[in-house]
Amino acid sequence: MKAFGPPNEGPLQGLVASRIETYGGRHRASAQSTAGSLYPRGGLLLDPSRRRLQQYVPFVRGSGQSRGLSPMRLRDPEPEKRHGGHVGAGLPHSPKLKEVTKAHELEVRLHTFSMFGMPRLPPEDRRHWEIGEGGDSGLAIEKSWRELVPGHKEMSRELCHQQEALWELLTTELIYVRKLKIMTDLLAAGLLNLQRVGLLTEVSAETLFGNVPSLIRTHRSFWEEVLGPTLEETRASGQPLDPMGLESGFLTFGQRFHPYVQYCLRVKQTMAYAREQQETNPLFHAFVQWCEKHKRSGRQMLCDLLIKPHQRITKYPLLLHAVLKRSPEARAQEALNAMIEAVESFLRHINGQVRQGEEQESLAAAAQRIGPYEVLEPPSDEVEKNLRPFSTLDLTSPMLGVASEHTRQLLLEGPVRVKEGREGKLDVHLFLFSDVLLVTKPQRKVDKAKVIRPPLMLEKLVCQPLRDPRTSFLRGAFSSPSSRGEGGAGMEIK
Repeated sequence: MKAFGPPNEGPLQGLVASRIETYGGRHRASAQSTAGSLYPRGGLLLDPSRRRLQQYVPFVRGSGQSRGLSPMRLRDPEPEKRHGGHVGAGLPHSPKLKEVTKAHELEVRLHTFSMFGMPRLPPEDRRHWEIGEGGDSGLAIEKSWRELVPGHKEMSRELCHQQEALWELLTTELIYVRKLKIMTDLLAAGLLNLQRVGLLTEVSAETLFGNVPSLIRTHRSFWEEVLGPTLEETRASGQPLDPMGLESGFLTFGQRFHPYVQYCLRVKQTMAYAREQQETNPLFHAFVQWCEKHKRSGRQMLCDLLIKPHQRITKYPLLLHAVLKRSPEARAQEALNAMIEAVESFLRHINGQVRQGEEQESLAAAAQRIGPYEVLEPPSDEVEKNLRPFSTLDLTSPMLGVASEHTRQLLLEGPVRVKEGREGKLDVHLFLFSDVLLVTKPQRKVDKAKVIRPPLMLEKLVCQPLRDPRTSFLRGAFSSPSSRGEGGAGMEIK
């Protein structure tokens, strides 16, 4: 049996030795070998500016395939030329050698995973990432509902279509759970095992996969308490699947699937993080390629897996509508309509939370662009020090006079021309928020806007449409509540 690497070039001298080391055994090779030395957790990292390793070609097809996987081909690093010193001086400090060493170690580890399977995670990680005991034997289903219903040949065409729709709901549920487990059992487990030996320690598994383990536990519970019993009833009785058995589970859909709120709020940032890591981290890119070619992945791409939860949660109303369309009984129709409404209500809640999160991001970005509001020109440092606490404009603070669930939003912004007095005109940038209008002056040198007028509260703002559409949209008269519409300062927006 051949070793993984060239003779006398790395600490792993064969399959048995590498397996012992990978699985936590005491066998360790000599630390004198430079090319195969392991870096501890938090050790030397790759330079982020280096997009690709120049010393290897990842995952090319060749004769050394094992279980359909092609390990990386490595080129031996060229020795440095002699310039008055001994041959090879300075090699341990060469950035290229460090990269090749990391790449070689990654290749060996991944090859070991392919040969012997994924090592078990330590207890502290196992509690979070491993779901269920005894495998997925309970998550099994026949090839067709006809295997369970002996009298399917005497059933009406419409009832057969109803059974097909219910069967699609059950089978797609199991397929989806298996795809989720690719992220925990292959990607996350592989990443965490590599980090135990000092590889890819800069990549955060929590940022990549978020609360995917919570989603898997949610669906396993949904299967065991709702979908599974309906299937078992048909297995035991030989009668067609009854959609009424799903009613109690779908009516509590919002409580059962609440972890999806957190996942959907973070999915955009998660996918951006995954793309960034694959573009800037060549070792992580090689690891993802290995996972995507693994037999357990079914050639699922990482970004496709990350978007699966969002796609699945929005598919339930469509699946239930398909069952409703083929259910002529009034009682079943009433129950299915209630189930659909419960699911769609939860989806509206998720959309509201996502929209609120996006609005908060937009508000935070606008607040970063708007500088401090200087009410007066301080005559001295002492006056400035006392005015500073009152010169801040915190746009992220709660709005006054409304409930806490109502948050400030950036509704509109843009450049306008303000008429001052009879002849003066000023180019300004307006920010219209839910409760206030800010008049700012853009600063050219920096991407900032300085507030040049007192904040205008919308409750004291009177707006009138202009007759000439070529000039402007609004005419605002700003006055106190007692003199609204009579006198006060006026401003025409051009």
